[in-house]
Amino acid sequence: TARVNPTEEVAEDLPKDIEIEDVCQGLKLWRNPKNKFVVGRLHYSADPRKRTKEWKADARAGIPYAEWMREYEIVWSAFHGVPVFQDHYRKSFHVSNDSLQWDIGQPVVRGWDFGLDTLGMACVFCQILSSGQLVVLKELVASDSDIFVFTDEVKKQSFQWFPGTKKWFDLVDATGFNRNAAAQGKTSYCDTVRSKLKAKPIPGERSLVKRIKSVVEKLDYNPQGIASFQVSGPDCPVLVEGFDGGYHYPYAKDGQ
Repeated sequence: TARVNPTEEVAEDLPKDIEIEDVCQGLKLWRNPKNKFVVGRLHYSADPRKRTKEWKADARAGIPYAEWMREYEIVWSAFHGVPVFQDHYRKSFHVSNDSLQWDIGQPVVRGWDFGLDTLGMACVFCQILSSGQLVVLKELVASDSDIFVFTDEVKKQSFQWFPGTKKWFDLVDATGFNRNAAAQGKTSYCDTVRSKLKAKPIPGERSLVKRIKSVVEKLDYNPQGIASFQVSGPDCPVLVEGFDGGYHYPYAKDGQ
């Protein structure tokens, strides 16, 4: 399967070594050599009204790159390297140049990703402000740590960054409820969070589709031109790097 660079023109996804007839712009015909069926490939460019840059820009609005290529360009390639939120995230809009201020009257939400001990762990500190805006205020990332050391550091920074906070919520990757191989017995990552922070971890959504959709909806919903999701740029460099393209479609073992 071809890999697609979104900055380059993409070749038409057509069968190989088969005679293909160009009936007119946007319409191609060929015969399937196995079952002898005649196959027609109809592209939107067959409609003269849909051949302008203006029509394409209007039609693409709000549609993810990979979905546009499949549904409109009829290209079923693997989009290696394409940022997942490419069509929804704008750094100049969703990332602040200055540190965002927190509201002592609102709870602080900690979002945990435990990963694997040898690959690192992460925790983001967020608030939902009275305006409904979701802000990511701080991040804590450990490239090589275990859950015990990392949880101690999260506890320390929680009180240092947000002194006087009355209520905390802890949302965790659902895998955090799995057994921690580094611990004795059947202890999970969340068991450690419970004991060290007196927290009540809430499991996150497992479905990748729903997880991506929830972020897209937040990125796209900007009433009165104000971002309903914003990251504190100076304080969350790794998260910003992820939105900038670090979080992207990978190569898959089966070629998809």
